[in-house]
Amino acid sequence: MKRAALGVLFLAALAAAFFFRLTSLDLRPMHHDEANQAVKFGALLERGEYRYDKTDHHGPALYYLTLPAAKAAGRAKLADLDEMLLRTVPAVFGGALLLLLLFFGRSLADEARALAALFLAVSPAMTYYSRFYIQEMCFAFFVLGFLVSLWRYLVRPDGEGSLFAGVFAGLMAATKETAVIVFAAAALGVAAVLTRERLIAPKSDTPIRRRFFARHFIILLIVAAAVAAAFFSSFGSHPAGIKDAADALKIYVEKGSAAPGFHGHPFFYYLGILAGSASGGLVWTELLVLLLGAAGMVFVFLPHRRSFLDEIPDPLPVDRSLGLFLVVYTLAATLAFSLLGYKTPWNMIPFYLGWLILAGIGGITLFRMMKTLPLRAAVLLVLAAGLGHLAGQSRLACVRYPADPRNPYVYAQTSPDFLKLVGRVEALAAVHPEGRNLLVKVVAEPYEQWPLPWYLREYKTVGYWTEAEAAGNLGAADLVIASAERAEDVENALGRPSIVEHYGLRPGVLLTLFIPPGLWEAFMKSRG
Repeated sequence: MKRAALGVLFLAALAAAFFFRLTSLDLRPMHHDEANQAVKFGALLERGEYRYDKTDHHGPALYYLTLPAAKAAGRAKLADLDEMLLRTVPAVFGGALLLLLLFFGRSLADEARALAALFLAVSPAMTYYSRFYIQEMCFAFFVLGFLVSLWRYLVRPDGEGSLFAGVFAGLMAATKETAVIVFAAAALGVAAVLTRERLIAPKSDTPIRRRFFARHFIILLIVAAAVAAAFFSSFGSHPAGIKDAADALKIYVEKGSAAPGFHGHPFFYYLGILAGSASGGLVWTELLVLLLGAAGMVFVFLPHRRSFLDEIPDPLPVDRSLGLFLVVYTLAATLAFSLLGYKTPWNMIPFYLGWLILAGIGGITLFRMMKTLPLRAAVLLVLAAGLGHLAGQSRLACVRYPADPRNPYVYAQTSPDFLKLVGRVEALAAVHPEGRNLLVKVVAEPYEQWPLPWYLREYKTVGYWTEAEAAGNLGAADLVIASAERAEDVENALGRPSIVEHYGLRPGVLLTLFIPPGLWEAFMKSRG
């Protein structure tokens, strides 16, 4: 295929990536993790305050990267924010991932680059989690930037390569604690390449240089530490955040190995999601990516020529050292993330990046191996059908079933029924003399309180407690919201009759709304 046509194909992939990521971003209710990030960002936006919490949450990069978008949109307060604005930030990073493929240069053939870009563009996992206001897609962008920078340094060891690798490494560390897993997997990939260069590859086989400099590694470490420290210290206003970030590593290691309760999943959890599932008449699978990725891994290790490929040059569309680097990184990261007992589905994104790129390599290698036009046409037809199927699944996941438990990418997702509770509170506030200044008390476990702080962000007098006794005089509240576990205690503490309504928060989790009879009567009269 001509280079111009491949360029058009790459641009089409880029357009598809942003289309799937940026359209209808407000269809799904805010996940409790998103709401938590949004409220933390609101504090930074309103007061310029950020303090890293080493016991929970993640790094500050997402919040600081959201600031320019909020300022450009003229937003100055938490109450001014909305889902569309916040989710646009990770969505843009998710789409921009494709551009980083260009920096592999001649080491990755244009055909493989274009196919990998198409897989990245339409993968349901990549599109769905790009639409979440969480750290994952910013982290994925920095991970791929780090891998590209490392490769470019291997090809041409100089200060520029180590500088960019350090910047991306620092951004990774300032985004998620799981950066340490990526660093280890990438280090294994570099070690594998250097071993190949020393023991196996002839000098003319690859552009890798054999001379490296300690000063470049030192530059990488200094730049990475400086970038991470700038973010964790809130750019100098909170130096203690640097120590907290170091202490957090131990906490997250313990958290990851303990596999507590709901987030504890077996070894094959991630690969099981990708391989496929069926529920309620819906079938989901990204098995094509896994199969082509596995094929790409095998092809990297095959000799340059095989007896059944007589007179055909090496079909591999990637420099073999780069292929080895990607294979080792992908396998090591997949193994490490799978071994951790604590799992959430979006944590698979850093290693799934490798599978998607290798799938592009595997698909083009298969195409090149076919010696006749009909066979090549058959490969193209399978690839086109597979990409179309992935795109269709992305539409289902992101647009038609974004909060449906039958969607395998949905995880502890806020139910659309919860929005009815928010709507009821809004309707009751509209007939209350104080409007949104009415007194609302929430009594629930921390996990059941979210995403209420986001949806009630415009209400000035809302309090949150975990026990009914700690909430004081509940009877004085205009509205009380309780989790199912605290509903009986709240009812006993109210000391007055109430209109009681129940709403789904998440699958299997209910919230109870207690409404005073007088406010209920005013509401009913307003409806005529």
